[in-house]
Amino acid sequence: MNKLLAADFLGVSVRALERYVQQGRISVKYEKGKTRPTANFDQTELEAFKEELNQPTVKPAFETRQITTEQQPDTGKLTPDSGELARFDEVSGFGEIGVIEKLSGIIEALLGKGDSQPLVPIADKLLLTLAEAQALTGLSREFLRDAITAGNLKAKVIGKSWRVKRTDLEEYVDKLF
Repeated sequence: MNKLLAADFLGVSVRALERYVQQGRISVKYEKGKTRPTANFDQTELEAFKEELNQPTVKPAFETRQITTEQQPDTGKLTPDSGELARFDEVSGFGEIGVIEKLSGIIEALLGKGDSQPLVPIADKLLLTLAEAQALTGLSREFLRDAITAGNLKAKVIGKSWRVKRTDLEEYVDKLF
């Protein structure tokens, strides 16, 4: 059976079949062809492997990990390695900073919320991007760009984006009504 027929028989792609061969899960014999060697698979081996593929695999949703702790009699604090399991509320009080606080700090650092540039609310900014001006006024971005190109709204390109002074935006909105 050639490679295409074997992949079709197993219900997998040709690439997946090649990976199974590389992993040594299926054997293949190459025979001389007209232009290059052709792969030939044994029918009985493929049938056995198909049964193996169709076996249901059950993986746990999460791995359990036991935390061993020992409670000191005088302080009520937990110390590692006694053999009894800690409850969740006991574990969170184990260190000075709880597990949730540590994880939230890591997530904020990864998302870039801990950057040196502070977040300033739109209401306190003097210069606005078009997206901020759009959010503040409720006008569409295209409407604001058209006003800038027509000269009705003063704006300047700083870096790669347009910036609008807050006072100029307020004047423009006042002229609309």
